[in-house]
Amino acid sequence: MRSWTVVVLLVIAVLAALALNYVLLYRVAYVLAFVLIIGYVWSWANIRWLEVERTTSTTRAQVGERLVERLTVRNTGPLPKPWVEVHDLSDLPGHQLSQAFGLLSGAHRAWRVETVCRQRGRFNLGPIVVRTSDPFGLFPRELTLGEPQTLVVYPQVVQLREFDLPGGELSGEVRTRRRTHQVTPVAAGVRDYQPGDSYNRIHWPTTARLGRLAVKEFELDPLSDVWVLLDLQAAVQAGLGPESTEEYGVTLAGSVAKALLDRNWSVGLIAFGQSHEVVPTDRGVRQLLKILETLAVVRALGRVPLAEQILTESARFGRNTTLVVITPSGSDAWVESLTLQVRRGVRPVAVLLDATSFGAYHSPLVALGALAAAGIPAYVVRRGDPLDLVFASRTAGDHTPAAQVSAPRLDGRPRLP
Repeated sequence: MRSWTVVVLLVIAVLAALALNYVLLYRVAYVLAFVLIIGYVWSWANIRWLEVERTTSTTRAQVGERLVERLTVRNTGPLPKPWVEVHDLSDLPGHQLSQAFGLLSGAHRAWRVETVCRQRGRFNLGPIVVRTSDPFGLFPRELTLGEPQTLVVYPQVVQLREFDLPGGELSGEVRTRRRTHQVTPVAAGVRDYQPGDSYNRIHWPTTARLGRLAVKEFELDPLSDVWVLLDLQAAVQAGLGPESTEEYGVTLAGSVAKALLDRNWSVGLIAFGQSHEVVPTDRGVRQLLKILETLAVVRALGRVPLAEQILTESARFGRNTTLVVITPSGSDAWVESLTLQVRRGVRPVAVLLDATSFGAYHSPLVALGALAAAGIPAYVVRRGDPLDLVFASRTAGDHTPAAQVSAPRLDGRPRLP
């Protein structure tokens, strides 16, 4: 707008000079024309001799961890840049990278920014928008640099060292030592190579030591699967932000999965949120990262009631499968669906989020009574409960509501596996 003001003044000065033949008006017109030309050329040069370098410490973080970024802006042109504004288009909450400064010819400006990741999710880091102008502020320019990088913030994970599954050692956990020709996660030993054995089963260290081909033998997987079912139906949620049943449920799901994966259980995840998410059962650190990746983006926007969720997914649950249900629902309708799974040999565990402690009116007592009548183990988690103490202070077979724990919730810095 300033440039148009100068243009209008220039036109007026020229017309007045021609009409009045007044020398001073000609000089004013010359000055205005000179300012316009110099300003345009300067702004054109300013935006074209800029380099921006951005380095990010990681593309994966966890709630509570710090993201460290370093940004460097260089003036590679022959002219100084009296005003350079760097604006970051990242959508990570609390992320402040923008600055305004001047740069001499050949100079650079670098700064380091630390951002605490306070919210799980998938976020964009960048791009960078650079704004500059001429010394008169007549011709502002804007340039977008770089491609956005994706940052995934995993939910907080709490160490649940005392979390127990029902019945102690499940029947699916008995070491049967049944050999199989299939490749499984359980290696039983090695034997001499026989014609027809697959080359990918050759155990090269043993082959080198013995001087003859040796192949690996495998056993049938002796451990039963564990499924974690996270109820994300919107209608049963309560609370806001970090102090909500949604965030507590996500933290619990990740914490339970990690606790069981650390014990070499095969764990899977089911979540009915804004979409139907299923992470098939598996073991190891890679499986934990898959589960945390899914939990990072799920939202409590589901419309499917928990009772229907259980019935829909029942085909995945075999005999001796353990099903961990995490829900704030106080209804007993889903307990009936869970009881049907018990008759099929499924071993359920319920983790109830007491919605009343999050500001809702539906109490978990009805669901707890139905679970007790069905003999299904249950835990109760209230807002503010330190999760490791809640699980450590009770056994899975105790159906009575847990006492209110006044200690603050765990908020120490979580660690990725």
